[in-house]
Amino acid sequence: MARKIKDLKDTNLLGRKRLPIERVVSSEDGAYEEVVPMVKEIETETTEAREELLQKCQAIFTRTDFPVLNRDFHKKFLESPLSHKLPPGMVSLDASGPWMIYWVANGLKVLDESCLARETQRRIYQKLFGISTVGGPFGGGLGQLPHLASTYAAINALAICENVDNCWDSINKDSIYNWLLTLKRKDGGFQTCYKVGEYDTRGVYCAISVASMLGLLTEDLCKNVVQFLVDCQNYEGGFGAVSHEDEAHGGYTFCAVASLAILGALDKVNLDKLADWCSQRQFNGEKGLSGRSNKLVDVCYSFWVGGVASILEAYGYGPCIEKDALRDYILCCCQMTNRPGIRDKPGTNPDFYHTNYGLLGLAITENTFRLDKTVPHAFKITSTIIDQDRASGLTAINPVYGLPNKDLELFYKHFT
Repeated sequence: MARKIKDLKDTNLLGRKRLPIERVVSSEDGAYEEVVPMVKEIETETTEAREELLQKCQAIFTRTDFPVLNRDFHKKFLESPLSHKLPPGMVSLDASGPWMIYWVANGLKVLDESCLARETQRRIYQKLFGISTVGGPFGGGLGQLPHLASTYAAINALAICENVDNCWDSINKDSIYNWLLTLKRKDGGFQTCYKVGEYDTRGVYCAISVASMLGLLTEDLCKNVVQFLVDCQNYEGGFGAVSHEDEAHGGYTFCAVASLAILGALDKVNLDKLADWCSQRQFNGEKGLSGRSNKLVDVCYSFWVGGVASILEAYGYGPCIEKDALRDYILCCCQMTNRPGIRDKPGTNPDFYHTNYGLLGLAITENTFRLDKTVPHAFKITSTIIDQDRASGLTAINPVYGLPNKDLELFYKHFT
């Protein structure tokens, strides 16, 4: 039998939103009911949401056979903001202009190298240099303070413009470098904005990524950065935001691992525990990846966590996720037949963020990665899809930077 505990009214307990349920084991004629493990006894909003999502995914898997990527459908979705105003619900994202440009343009480039027309590339650099008339660093929009995240997104977006009209020469390396030094902390971290920004592993990655692409990785800029990142790995094996035993998170873990890869310091952390943590983010039922323990799967972690797995693979530390299963999740559960774009999970709607990172994650699942020692920060990428009718035909991407591999190589060579 089961009964609710009605006399428990302690509202001071953290996270307590409703009364727990106590199950009492009774006996009749000497026959005992099976005792269910306590973890099964506790129902929360998270466990209920996970059960609901699991049922949705299982239903989709049973009726979907040999899924393929609806390339033309998603191309229309990504091209729409290039010729139409944002819908009312997305107007606030105008303050994140470089991010919007990167998600849309990079998604198109990953779909097909020819999807990003020269005229579109021209409009991209004109828009970005309109935000920062001195060529960087970049804010989220005209008149905003320069920000590490916006600068990272802007440099990535410019990197896929193939130097149209020699636009790369307008990037102000000296200004960006001097600004990065003003954000540098003694402990090796970087504030995201001068004097008022927070600092964590995301800021470190944005700074290190931009600096490496522009050939600005100096001893002063890199001082204590590796130790800052090493201290962010916690007992779970993943990385938190800062070095205070923060909960491991997919986004923070990617930023730390990608930064360590750029700095040649992956061997400074516990890679076995990191690989185990990545493996634990994949669920057998849904087949996708989550960002934290006890959280739902989300297609963006196909890149954030899948990217970490690919970096470990490229550096010779072996596979730690099931790529075929992840591919099934992306293609079966994150595409819709009546709407273009990639959604994070069944029951949600597509958006530009999840479309970009879903495509990056899909590119990871269909290839193997090996470090190319002849070109700094580059990879040798081999397709694993034998049946070309099932292959998504996506552009090979560099998992450290989230960019098409060829574009990154051209950009890197231009500045170094």
